[in-house]
Amino acid sequence: MSTTDETYTINGVPIAHSIPLRGVQRTVARRMVESRTTTASVTAMAQVDVTHLTKTLEQLRSELPGLSMTHLLIQATASCLRRHPRLNATMVDETVHEFAEINLSIAMALPSQDLYVATLRHADTKPLTTIMSDMQGLRERANAGKLSLDDVRGGTFTLSNYGMLRNVVWATPIITPGQTAVLGIARATPQLVPIQDEPGYAVRTMLPFSLTYDHRIVNGVPAGQFLDDLAETLSTDSWLVLREGASS
Repeated sequence: MSTTDETYTINGVPIAHSIPLRGVQRTVARRMVESRTTTASVTAMAQVDVTHLTKTLEQLRSELPGLSMTHLLIQATASCLRRHPRLNATMVDETVHEFAEINLSIAMALPSQDLYVATLRHADTKPLTTIMSDMQGLRERANAGKLSLDDVRGGTFTLSNYGMLRNVVWATPIITPGQTAVLGIARATPQLVPIQDEPGYAVRTMLPFSLTYDHRIVNGVPAGQFLDDLAETLSTDSWLVLREGASS
C-alpha cells in the first residue's frame, strides 16, 4: 500500500487493506490456476443416509476419543478407491496412469486461514486408530509450520471436508494438479426424506457430497458408479476397521 498521505485506490475505489500472497497461499493460488487451465473438470453431486453411521460414530467415541466423521470418511473413501482405480490416477502425455498406492490429500484449514493439503499415505491399509494418530500428527506439524516435503507430496486423490460450515450444502473444490478427482464433503443434517419401498416420510441424517473429476480421464458413468459405491458404503458400518487385524 502507498506510504504517502494520498489514499490508495483501484478503479477510483479506496483500498482499506492490501494483503500480498506469500508462502503457502501463493503456492496454492498458482496451483489452482494451473488446475483450471489443464483439466476438463465436471462435478457430480449425491447424498447418502448416514443415520446408522452417525450412531456408530457416537458409540465409538467413548472408546476412541477424538474420533470424527472425517476419519470415517477417509477410511470409506480409500476403500472405495480400491474398487475404482481410474479415480486414483493421473495423465501424462495423453496416457492415463493408475497409481499403485492410495495416498489421500486432505485439505486442512488452519487458524491462520491458510489452507494446507497434507498427504495421508497408504490410506486404504490403515485402521481408524492409525488414521487418527497420523491425522493428528499432520495437523500438529501444519499448525507449527513444520510440514515436511513428504507430508505434502505424493497425493493421488483429494478429500475436502467443509462440514464445519453450517449453511454450505454443495461445493465444487478444484482438482489438485496431477490427480483425477476431489471429493467434497458437506455437513450431515437431519432431513425429511421419503421412506424407501413404503409410503410416507421419515427424518434421517443426510450427508451431501460432490465429486469433481477430470473428464479427460474418467467419464460420467464410472464417476457416478464411484459415488454410488461410496453412498452404499457409508449407509452401513460393516466396512469399518478400528484396529489392525480387527473390524467393527
